[in-house]
Amino acid sequence: MLVAALFGVLAAIVGWIGSRVIEKLDSVVEMLHQVADELHSRINRLDTRVSVIETKCGVQHDIHLHSRSVAK
Repeated sequence: MLVAALFGVLAAIVGWIGSRVIEKLDSVVEMLHQVADELHSRINRLDTRVSVIETKCGVQHDIHLHSRSVAK
């Protein structure tokens, strides 16, 4: 009888600890999703900046090459 009662208490404690672990994991997953969203946003902004710089450099390079070929 005592063993059954202790087993019941042990099962309750393990269940409670398991639910706490699951709560913590859920909050960690939510934070990771937020970090991933922020990283995607920053990467997209950097990609846009790089594209603008590449376009400007390409235009300047084309103008420079065009003026050299006209001068010849």
